[in-house]
Amino acid sequence: MAAAGWLFADSSAEFPQLLLTAQRARRLKRDRDRQTPRWQALQARVQTAPDSPERGFELALYYAATQDEARGKEAIAWALAHPCNRRQVALVLDWCSGLVSAEDRGKLKAAACAANPVRDAKAFRDEAFSKLVNSEDISPLVEESKKSLIPGLAAGGFQDAAELYAACEFFSVARTAARVDLREEDRQFFSQLPAELLLGLKPGQLDRPDASVHLASLALIGLDPNLASSQYLQGWAISGRQTIREGPGVAYEMLWADPYLPGVGYQNLDPWVYDSHGRLFARSDWETNSCYIRVTTQDVEEENCPSHWRDSPVQFGKLTLVPVADQCVELPRLKPDGSAILWKLKPGQKLSFGTDKKQRLSGEADSAGLWLAGSNVQGKVCLAR
Repeated sequence: MAAAGWLFADSSAEFPQLLLTAQRARRLKRDRDRQTPRWQALQARVQTAPDSPERGFELALYYAATQDEARGKEAIAWALAHPCNRRQVALVLDWCSGLVSAEDRGKLKAAACAANPVRDAKAFRDEAFSKLVNSEDISPLVEESKKSLIPGLAAGGFQDAAELYAACEFFSVARTAARVDLREEDRQFFSQLPAELLLGLKPGQLDRPDASVHLASLALIGLDPNLASSQYLQGWAISGRQTIREGPGVAYEMLWADPYLPGVGYQNLDPWVYDSHGRLFARSDWETNSCYIRVTTQDVEEENCPSHWRDSPVQFGKLTLVPVADQCVELPRLKPDGSAILWKLKPGQKLSFGTDKKQRLSGEADSAGLWLAGSNVQGKVCLAR
């Protein structure tokens, strides 16, 4: 998975180090000059919400785009009054660096703040931000994340939108500051994660997603906008009906939403995605009343599906989902671009199957009892004795 070159832009400069790549900073100023709706929402927020829980972030972002010294100093004052809000304090110190006195920087560094006992994405992100603005090395933190954070996301933790969002911010600084693309730890998972995030939405959530899911989607796109699956997610997330126009989400919207990026209509995405960690998300189509299923290691969820759909082969886009109820099952004849998944297997179940070259090979179901048949598999697939 190749890293986009622009994500390393200005990484040798002392500031900014956190999230504001050169390209993103240019977009902020372009939106300000053009007075786009997102910019107007941020400006209104800064002018009318002095008690916002995201006040430090909002003021620092506004200063980064305008160089309004009064707002920058207000951001610093907010940080001094909230020294243990580690993420926002770090963003203020980074984005308003030229206005921060050595005395104020020393006060914020010396603040006695309780450590987060939970090693989740937020903890990794906040610690990395704090270390970077205090000129400390984050390499050990990046290495630690490979052992817990990455496996946790791949095991299903990405479905917590707040966890995914914090992880995206951590990945961003790991790449710009430590020059490590953490997605390389599980290339297959991260290459299709934007599609998993989109297809993991239930029919009723597709048009009315929670704001946290919308913002996590924008941040995920920002990690690699050129990824094929990112372009479908961009086509969905950038829709005007999803734009956050008021409340504490407007600064996040301003930071991450890039209307200048090309997107592909999400309706063009084949409506299923399989993950070898033991997940299948699928829907019959993109309508709000479509049959939707979610098969994981925990359970099987469904919405709007016909009765007895689990008992016979069923089609989801170009995927045929085949239940296994006997010793052997005959694979359906597929089109060249079609796929088949066997399900209702025991986790780790060994399988025997034939190929188009008349060979007998073996396979194994994943932890959810799913098995994706290769394009060369033909005829019967049987449970290994």
